[in-house]
Amino acid sequence: MPRTESANQEIREQREAQIRATAAHLFAHNGYVGTRIEDIAHAVSMSKGLLYHYFGRKATLYTTLVDRASRGTVQLFQESLTGPGTTAERLQRLVRQIVEGLTEQPDMFMVVMQAFMSDAVPIEAHEKATRFARQTQDLMSAFIQEGQEVNEVIAGNPEQLALLLGSCIQGLAVSQAMEGRVPPITNTLIHLFTRRCAG
Repeated sequence: MPRTESANQEIREQREAQIRATAAHLFAHNGYVGTRIEDIAHAVSMSKGLLYHYFGRKATLYTTLVDRASRGTVQLFQESLTGPGTTAERLQRLVRQIVEGLTEQPDMFMVVMQAFMSDAVPIEAHEKATRFARQTQDLMSAFIQEGQEVNEVIAGNPEQLALLLGSCIQGLAVSQAMEGRVPPITNTLIHLFTRRCAG
């Protein structure tokens, strides 16, 4: 009995998700240049031709990964800014969600960092990562400034504090990549930036 269109779509989406996860792992560990499309195809037990059918060129697949990760993180920031709770509570929730994401998908963080820092990646991926970094920096600065206005976040230049908090989170991501775990210091990090701990 032939599969329905919805069944075919579901299979396609599952296959695409498998390709993305596998590609992210290979890109994270081998870099963009060091990862061949043949390596990805072999890892997902697929012909190179069929992989091209799903994503086209290697550059397209890499840029897709950067775009999805960037959009997801920006959305997380935006939801935290407008979500329920005090500023301190929302900031705490945001930091915890980011750290959970690093634990669950460390490869994606490494791919985005490569796209941001390396000259050996597709220009479109680099541009997306750069825009993403600016967006998250601006959103975090706005978050911190809002908290300062209600005396829930420590005093200081919001842009500098946002940069410092982002750097701390990146450090946790590096620990995840190197040691396979995030050190249990999330609460300490939150306390450094908030005047009072909510819940």
